[in-house]
Amino acid sequence: MYFGNVWDWNFFWQVFQNFLSSESPFVLIVVAAMVVGILLAVIVGAIKGMRN
Repeated sequence: MYFGNVWDWNFFWQVFQNFLSSESPFVLIVVAAMVVGILLAVIVGAIKGMRN
C-alpha cells in the first residue's frame, strides 16, 4: 500500500522538529543528571572497594 497521499509527511516532520527543538533542553538536563548520578555511584563504589 502507498501511504504517500494519506499522510502529510511535511507537516509530520515539522511537528516532530518543533517538538524536539522545544523539549531537547529539558531532556538534556534529565540525561545530564542521570550521567552525574551514575558517575558518582561509580566513584563511591571505587572508593568503597579501595577501603576493603
